[in-house]
Amino acid sequence: MAKSSRSRRSAKPQVDESNPLLERLKEIAAASGLEVREERLYREVGYSVRSGVCRVGDQEVLLLDKNSATAERIDALCSILSERNLDSVFIEPELRRKIGGSAMAADDTETVGESA
Repeated sequence: MAKSSRSRRSAKPQVDESNPLLERLKEIAAASGLEVREERLYREVGYSVRSGVCRVGDQEVLLLDKNSATAERIDALCSILSERNLDSVFIEPELRRKIGGSAMAADDTETVGESA
């Protein structure tokens, strides 16, 4: 019996749809003006496919590879968000530090202003 449950488990992709950190990062991305979509990004010989931002008409769209592990999608979101201006988006300080980049610079200016 354990053998059959192992085979069923290995057949399913390791996608955790209810990860609170992933969901919060997607909310932040949407608040920054990105349309967030999770899609199955197909890989073929000669193509290197990964999560990222593209432009469709006038809209910036963030495509997250649905087949990627949750940790990889979180890393992709942090990397993309670190390059965006997030001054107008409320982000918890601990999460802002995890994102880093431009988000961290906004946190530094708030800290400097508070200590003066």
